[in-house]
Amino acid sequence: MRLSEIWRTTTFRLSLLYFLLFALGAVALLALVYVRSAVYLTQRVDRILAAEASAEMTLPRSALRQTIDDALIVNSRNSLFALFAADGTRLTGNLRRLPEGLQPGGHPVEMAPTADFPASARLVARRLPSGDILVVGRAIDQLREIRRIIASALIWSGVLTIVAGLACGVALSVGPLRRLRKLQAAAHHIAAGDLRRRMPVSSRGDELDMFALTVNYMLGEVERLMGEVKTSSDTIAHDLRTPLTRVRAQLHRLGLGAAVDPADIARVTAELDEVLERFIAILRISELETRARSAGFAATDLSRLLQQAGDLYQPLAEEAGVQLTVSATPGMIVDADAKLLFEAVSNLVDNAIKFSGKGGEVRLQLDGRPEGPRLIVQDDGPGVPAEERTAVLQRFYRSERDKLTPGSGLGLSIVAAIVRLHRFGLELQDSGPGLRVVIECHPVDVNI
Repeated sequence: MRLSEIWRTTTFRLSLLYFLLFALGAVALLALVYVRSAVYLTQRVDRILAAEASAEMTLPRSALRQTIDDALIVNSRNSLFALFAADGTRLTGNLRRLPEGLQPGGHPVEMAPTADFPASARLVARRLPSGDILVVGRAIDQLREIRRIIASALIWSGVLTIVAGLACGVALSVGPLRRLRKLQAAAHHIAAGDLRRRMPVSSRGDELDMFALTVNYMLGEVERLMGEVKTSSDTIAHDLRTPLTRVRAQLHRLGLGAAVDPADIARVTAELDEVLERFIAILRISELETRARSAGFAATDLSRLLQQAGDLYQPLAEEAGVQLTVSATPGMIVDADAKLLFEAVSNLVDNAIKFSGKGGEVRLQLDGRPEGPRLIVQDDGPGVPAEERTAVLQRFYRSERDKLTPGSGLGLSIVAAIVRLHRFGLELQDSGPGLRVVIECHPVDVNI
């Protein structure tokens, strides 16, 4: 894993940005601490100097000179005392002459080390009633050392914060980068044709997992479609071979005969119509699966749609000896393409009547639930085995026991495509006996 790859990761850049902002905040805080500490310590020294000068100004000259001499004997390294005449002549103390810039009664000043006092000092001068000038000072090497320590801490804190930010950025980037490696590896396997492979998903539930779940859902759809495409060629060849063979045989027989029987023409036409119906159904499924917009969607009354389907298929049911009943809760509204949804219901009702047989019963039912309406088409025919309920939704799939029943095996595929387009749920259940097809719809709050 190269550093250039880590640098390009969003995690590293965000981490670095956050730590740089944190470093700037820390530097600003330490700078404030430094300034406030330096000001406080300086003001503290100034207050001590002012207090000492005020105390000594009350003494007469002789007593003041003795006090200065005694103070220097006790602490001449850190204290500075001097008494000057009005003309600047030194009377006593450890300072030979008045420093430049030091004004009696003015602000304290700092003095660099000299031969008289080998340390940096802060001085204050006061004029006595006699006209003499009293100078009081203190060494500030400790104050400067504290300033240096704070400044050093400021610099090192900034450096360590930046280093820690870089280290944390690298550490935080390694994990996502490894996960991206795994995602890349999975993507390479998928690109090589392994459509059963899925993107790895961790337990974190972060944005990478959200992306992986979305890609896995897409791969599931691609695998399903590719599986159907893979089997379509064989199934089309198998299902169309029989009617085309019969057409060829009948045409050959017609070619040998002297006269053309209209019944033979009708049989050939029927066989070709069956082939055309299958191709039309295939094109219809492709149209539904490639439909990317929902321009035809509108508020649709399911109860009215179900009643219309019942009215349309009632004559067919009576002709087949099947009892068709409709039970619909009124006012069930969904956002849907009414024509497509009617086509799906029609396919289900047509299949139910066809497989129920004479004396059977087909029920169309619409239930209202808080999570959305539920549309049910139920029959009492042979049903669909549990292990085939997913397969029957694929193109051309037909159960072995249904091979002799007329049909293309595309009706439920069209229903599934329409349901997917609407993002509804589709479930095939056992109605004991028979099949129960349930379409789970999403509600819409529309007053009609």
